[in-house]
Amino acid sequence: MTHQSTRLPILLASDFPIFRDSVKAHFEKAPEIEVVACANQSSEVIPLLESYRPKLVLLDLNIEWDDLCALLDEIHKTTDVRSLIMSDDLESSKVIQVLRHGANGVVPRRTTQDLFTKSITSVLAGHFWVSRAMITDFVHLIRQNSDGQKMSENLVQSENIEISSLTAGSRASDTDVARYGLTKREVQIIGALVDGQTNKDIAGTFGISEYTVKHHLTNIYDKLGVYNRVELVLFAMNHGLCPAPGAVVVPDAI
Repeated sequence: MTHQSTRLPILLASDFPIFRDSVKAHFEKAPEIEVVACANQSSEVIPLLESYRPKLVLLDLNIEWDDLCALLDEIHKTTDVRSLIMSDDLESSKVIQVLRHGANGVVPRRTTQDLFTKSITSVLAGHFWVSRAMITDFVHLIRQNSDGQKMSENLVQSENIEISSLTAGSRASDTDVARYGLTKREVQIIGALVDGQTNKDIAGTFGISEYTVKHHLTNIYDKLGVYNRVELVLFAMNHGLCPAPGAVVVPDAI
């Protein structure tokens, strides 16, 4: 009898042999993920996707920017695979662009094994991944970009978050807030998060511990049905669950 693997298959595309070997070794005994094939160059990606039908393709290719965008377009036009890009030098505007081209996240090469694995499992679970440090720029670009509404819809539609329109200036009514079951403190924390504050900043702003901030965020995620800070930011901006930009002030002493 042929053994059927229950691990989720991923395709690794990298032109760095040492990196390919290290990733394969890392997931050799992983209980959830299996590297089923490796592409050494961009031209091999589509044929391997068609042959192996992985759930995710991890792209770590040293190619020109336009070529990367074209590859993403082809990947997501021909398959339903999810994609995660590894890069240390993509500025915020380019991260937004690769997400528009169908990517489901960007993870830095300089990351820990735990975060690397978490980024892959998160994307496989139907979410997208960007660094926490980028959230402030992410929110700013969404607000400033005239095409922000279209971008947000494309990003979040596949994440099972309802998107109507990007109306950062509108505010949810008390009835809307009550419908989500949010407390006053949770609404304040959402506003601080949308304003770009870290957990440490939020703790200092409201005079609470970072542990309490994390506890509030966990409750908020559960109530709104979101998975991480980026999804929460997008949800809050689309549903008016945040104050106007800059309304939450971070004390200089933090």
